[in-house]
Amino acid sequence: MANVANCKKCGALFLQSGKRDICDKCFEEQNKLISEINSYVTLSGEQFIPVEDIMAKFNITRNEFEAFFLAGKFVRISNKVTIKCAKCGKVIPIENRTNFLCNECAKKLQNEI
Repeated sequence: MANVANCKKCGALFLQSGKRDICDKCFEEQNKLISEINSYVTLSGEQFIPVEDIMAKFNITRNEFEAFFLAGKFVRISNKVTIKCAKCGKVIPIENRTNFLCNECAKKLQNEI
């Protein structure tokens, strides 16, 4: 059953069905943005592209990028995108990451637990 909700992005009222928390218009815009990012990285002649470059070019925040990545929206490009380790700042490929730590910081964190 659909519920009436406010879009998390634009605030518009919409019929919410399933887990989506944004309206159809924002959902379409989000999908277009994801497609543009995937095309940009895929067609780029660069071996690696820092996530900061993508964020600046497409005017998105790191949180938005991470949410898209964790939702599986960048599977095709994950081997070409680099990030900085959230703890030490070392540049690392984002490929196959479920967290945003380099291997060394992940091991240190694991040992602290």
